[in-house]
Order: sequence, then structure tokens, then C-alpha cells
Amino acid sequence: MKRIVLPIMLLASASLLSAATNKEIKQEAKSAIMKMGGALKSHMKQNMKAGGPVQAAGFCLDEASGIAKKVNASYPKGVSVKRVSLKYRNPADKPTADEAKVLEQIQSDVAAHKTVPKMIVKEIAKNSYKVYKPIFINKGVCLTCHGDAKTRDPEAYKLIKAKYPNDKAVGYKKGDFRGAFVVTIIK
Repeated sequence: MKRIVLPIMLLASASLLSAATNKEIKQEAKSAIMKMGGALKSHMKQNMKAGGPVQAAGFCLDEASGIAKKVNASYPKGVSVKRVSLKYRNPADKPTADEAKVLEQIQSDVAAHKTVPKMIVKEIAKNSYKVYKPIFINKGVCLTCHGDAKTRDPEAYKLIKAKYPNDKAVGYKKGDFRGAFVVTIIK
């Protein structure tokens, strides 16, 4: 009897450790995403308020990647955040093959009206994780640059098309799945 109980206890403690590690990884990712998202959102709001969609688009085109680099430099060693999308505007936001698979699964779940987790943790190697936080178009203001021809601001979109002639990040409606923040954590 003791021989059976001990392996079961070891398996149970291993799964608890895994759940604790999963929770810790999610918390670290959440903190990193809040910092990145907060920085980008506050600058976007300031620019939108100061000069409308044209100034906000200019900010995104000229400054957003620099802010993202600065915020990434402030994280602890082994932590980085980026945004990816299957319909990317900036080629730097193109997902890797493994990221594309996760985005495709999320898109499939959305299409099937399944509940999408707030965060998805993938162990990519021992002590190395990618955490995905899906991004949805929840505010109408996002459609100013990411909507269809009826909702996009024409002047702002002229700037966008000039810099990104192969832009794929359009045609969205409110509630659509847009992409994900991806946090890489190496312990």
C-alpha cells in the first residue's frame, strides 16, 4: 500500500508545484503587460486628445516602438513583451511559427464562441515560458485606424499606408480578436 501512495503523493505535489509556477508566471506576465500596455495607452490617449487621429497615428508610427523598447529595457533580466497579430501592420509584429499557432487557436475558439482564457501559458523549454494575453477591439476609437473604410479616419490612414503599404491590420469591428501581447519569461 505504501508503494502506491508515495508515487501518487509525488504526482500530486508535482502538479501543485506546476500550478504554483503557472500562477507565478501569469502574475509576472500580467505585471509586464500592464506596464507596457499602460505606457502605450497613456501616450496614445495624450496624442488623440491633443491632435486627434492624425496625431495619434503619427505617434504610433514614429514613437510606439521606441517606447516599447524603453519599457522592455526596464524589465528584469529574462522578461520581454511584444505584440503580435495574424493581421499585422508593422512587420516587426509578425508572429513566429509557434506564436501563430496559438493565435490561430484563439481565433478558432473565438469563431466557435468558446471562452478564451485571459492568459495562456506555454512552456517553450525548461524554465522558459511564453504567456499570451489576447487583445480584442473593445473600444470604438481603435477602429479609427483598424476598422473598415467607413470607420477609419482617412487622413490618419494615409499616414499609415505611406509607412506600411502592406498593412493587414484593418477591417476589424468592435469585439474582434486583434492579436496578443506575448511575454517571454526565462527563469
